[in-house]
Amino acid sequence: MKRFFLIVLIAAIASTSWACASKDQKNTETAASHTSKKTTTKPKVTPSKTTFANDTVKDIEAASADIESALQLADSNQLSAAITSLQQTTKTHPKAFIAHYDLGLLYERKPDMVMARSAYESALGAEPNFYPALLALVRIDIRNGDTGKAIQTANQWIARHEDIFNYNYAKIEALIADTQYESAISQCRALLKTDEANARLRYYLASAEFEKKRYRLADFIVGESLEIAPNDAEALFLRARIYDALSTEEVSLIPKIASTLDDVIALNPNFIEALWMRANIYYNASNYAKAEELYRHILQLDPNHVGAHINLANTLKTVDKGPEAEKLLIRAKELAPQNALVDFAFGTLYLNFEIIQLPMKDMDRLKLAKQHFETAESLWTSSEDKALAKGYIRTTSDAIETLQAMLDAEALFGSSSDESDSSSDDNTESSSGSLRVD
Repeated sequence: MKRFFLIVLIAAIASTSWACASKDQKNTETAASHTSKKTTTKPKVTPSKTTFANDTVKDIEAASADIESALQLADSNQLSAAITSLQQTTKTHPKAFIAHYDLGLLYERKPDMVMARSAYESALGAEPNFYPALLALVRIDIRNGDTGKAIQTANQWIARHEDIFNYNYAKIEALIADTQYESAISQCRALLKTDEANARLRYYLASAEFEKKRYRLADFIVGESLEIAPNDAEALFLRARIYDALSTEEVSLIPKIASTLDDVIALNPNFIEALWMRANIYYNASNYAKAEELYRHILQLDPNHVGAHINLANTLKTVDKGPEAEKLLIRAKELAPQNALVDFAFGTLYLNFEIIQLPMKDMDRLKLAKQHFETAESLWTSSEDKALAKGYIRTTSDAIETLQAMLDAEALFGSSSDESDSSSDDNTESSSGSLRVD
């Protein structure tokens, strides 16, 4: 896991002020499924520098080595050991809020969202000014599709600490996720009157404009944000998304998408959405080695990422790693049984029996492929998707008929291969060797 927060925190202690950057593993996808009552809370606070109490400073300094050691364990895939280590650190140094926060990040990787919430709340209890912990709480609600609860969570903490200016970021992020774009824009503008040079508010303002599909305006505003804070990974990621949206009209922007994502990942190697977008670009460019590397990293950070399971499986199909691809899709089906893309990926895996090795008979594979394509068709709602599934169903049906005819012919007349070859090989194969009967 990235050491960003620990490094920044040590620097902050030295100057007795806090200026936090973006959170690892931010989920930038918005959830529009939940509609909640609009809130028009007027900002009452002004930005100010934050100082730490002496006991907080002492706990952070004393815990820094233990936190670093725990993060190294997480980096080496010893997640349980890392969690146990940080649990002990938070008991020994209860004011070390960064330890509570990192513990929350590790619980999210487990995933255990109940314990993650508890850890983030403990971080806020130890240091209320550490607003990334509140953002983390809100983002859990957003990822769960409960944007109403996200707004409620933000409002509860704002009510407890009306003097903490940065808590407004969590509220604005929740409003954007809830598709309350105009309310988010209004709050950003009101707060910018108090703090004109606030890069974060400009980022959120650009995000709301992006969601309203006003891409040119969003690009201008995020550019202002990046002039103030050029190393803001989230603002850079938003710029990549803007380039992607505009690239249908301006193909010259396409190379900038990948290069901007590379900049984001250089700043934050654990930025899941940037990793996902970059991995898909690698896959579409047939750079399967890099795509595989990034999809695997995403699954290390988020073991329940359905898309990464599907796309890693699709990547592995291209290099004939059929058994692992099948296992990934089985897990994806467990995570998302109603996701048509899982069944479609299953279908293409089983259909490609001539090039992808799996320990089952070709006819069994083709029948399974047809079943999954039929399931995908039943789950999809758009006519275009249904038409795609129907095309594959026809292709698979034709393959089943062809294979059955070949098997029937072999049963009647024997193998079409040379007599000497057939006598030395008890396994029946087609003359081309591409259809196996195991």
